[in-house]
Amino acid sequence: MILHVDDLGMCRGASRGFLSLAAQGYVSCGSVMVPCPWFREIAEAAAADPALDLGVHLTLTSEWAGYCRAPISTVSRAWGLIDDDGYFWRDVASLGARLPEAAEIELRAQIARARSAGMNPTHIDAHMAAAMLPELLDLHIRLGEEYGLMPVLPRAIRFAPKPQAYAKAVAMLERAGRPVIDSIRGTLPVAGEAVEMEYRETIEELPFGG
Repeated sequence: MILHVDDLGMCRGASRGFLSLAAQGYVSCGSVMVPCPWFREIAEAAAADPALDLGVHLTLTSEWAGYCRAPISTVSRAWGLIDDDGYFWRDVASLGARLPEAAEIELRAQIARARSAGMNPTHIDAHMAAAMLPELLDLHIRLGEEYGLMPVLPRAIRFAPKPQAYAKAVAMLERAGRPVIDSIRGTLPVAGEAVEMEYRETIEELPFGG
């Protein structure tokens, strides 16, 4: 079982919490949101500690009403990456309805900035699964190959919009001899008093080897 923490850099609490857990050996790895305001802090920590296993959490959406982020590659609405307020689209459906070619430019910029900040990322995964849309799957795999990063595309997921296209992408990774995670389980915010119970149930319900 791999304990992975994403959304690092989104806020200081997320980054500090991960670094504390990683130092105690309670988590295995994590991934960083490059367009977020606290990216530099987690990048500096990664540069100072090569033992940290960190990836790039490919980001194309901005889901919170009062906490927004924008692309790092452009401020132009003509590129199709941003909404009327100048931020990423709020949800995957809005992004998918007008998926721009500029998505590749943005994702490459995020990987490049992570490296230029001193990180040595090991993998890429997708915030809100946006970079796992059928139109972006080939790009997702290609970015992994070009930058020497593991694309985290689990063999079994519940939200693939086009299951056949997704299965084809996973099969491509397996033919290339790349590691493929069996399945993934996410955690959602819960009330403080329910955290231990919710996490315990999530872990105890995992199938053997999953």
